Amino acid sequence: MTLRPLPVPPGAEAYLAFDKEAGQNAHGYGGLYEEAREALGDDLHLVHRLDRITSGLLLLARGQDALRAAHDAWATRVSKTYVAVVRGVPAEPEGTIDLPLLEHRSGRPWLLARAVRAAYGPDRAARLLRGEGLSFIPPLPPPSRTAVHPAGRPALTRWRLLESRGEEALLELTPATGRMHQLRVHLAAIGHPLLGDPLYDAGTAPEAATGPAPFLRAIRIVWEEPPGAPSGTAWTFEAPASEMMPA
Repeated sequence: MTLRPLPVPPGAEAYLAFDKEAGQNAHGYGGLYEEAREALGDDLHLVHRLDRITSGLLLLARGQDALRAAHDAWATRVSKTYVAVVRGVPAEPEGTIDLPLLEHRSGRPWLLARAVRAAYGPDRAARLLRGEGLSFIPPLPPPSRTAVHPAGRPALTRWRLLESRGEEALLELTPATGRMHQLRVHLAAIGHPLLGDPLYDAGTAPEAATGPAPFLRAIRIVWEEPPGAPSGTAWTFEAPASEMMPA
């Protein structure tokens, strides 16, 4: 795939912004990160990740110092905005989803095991991890999935209705945390899954070969009080919201 660079704000020259295509990996074989390193140098580092189905803004840092500065600011001084097409139309114009999420990262299964043991103790955790059902405890998510679960970590997403489209809606999403598949799972939890999501939209038949492609796009990152900038400065990185947006 061809790299699609995006502009960076003045003072942010240690960072590169790209417009990732839906269906392209952010990292790994054939991913944007590897493509950028091959084209622009191996001192580039991935600042954050996007799901494979998510398009839009992806930041890379040039050098370890820039990467460290971004990671130090990410949780408290960086806000991210997405747009998504969801199934159904919310009854309210905006809202907040505050539900804990339990992640089952296939490459780091011990994280799930540790969370379950901390929540339920070693004996019940062992039974849950073997796949046994226990009363009053939801099942654990399968590998490479996330679920709303009492044993999960806190997760919060704010949403705003941008446009009603009959049986669909266009939402603006602002996650305050960064759990795996957070936006997709939170949307499903409120009854408005990402339309066509192969993992979390129950209205999408697994065997369906046609239907709408999921639309989830990262459009903005705002970094307040960035390093080396005067107090009160904010860097804004943007990808065009209308790019590839379904009508």
